[in-house]
Amino acid sequence: RAARRERDLAQHRRPNLVQGLNSPDPAVTEKIIAETEKRLHDQETSKEEETKTTVNRTVINTQASVRGFFSLKLKPYDAKERAKRRKRNEHLANALKEKGNDAFRKGDYDIAIQRYTEGLEKLKDKQELYTNRAQVSMWK
Repeated sequence: RAARRERDLAQHRRPNLVQGLNSPDPAVTEKIIAETEKRLHDQETSKEEETKTTVNRTVINTQASVRGFFSLKLKPYDAKERAKRRKRNEHLANALKEKGNDAFRKGDYDIAIQRYTEGLEKLKDKQELYTNRAQVSMWK
């Protein structure tokens, strides 16, 4: 509130500042310039402080998370499960790659592309499937 009141008062004093700048007395002009510089400095300082106080809105959770505790216990199991799933998907992707290769040898390019794409759905990082699919597309 005090800052707001000070701003309101400063707005009412602005015409006096302009009149002081137009004064023929150099001492009055110097005084007005010094006061103006002080006000500008005060405004910049208050804006910086407002920015500092409004930007930092960090909230620290002081309560232990039960969910986090249980997820730590499940991680080794989860890692084993993911490894199993990846191995199964890798096996399926290899089988689909072989089916795609067979279809390519027979000249059935659409089926080959379909099999390579299905293999990529099972295992997205299997580079041979991308390469084979691209080569079939060139033959098509």
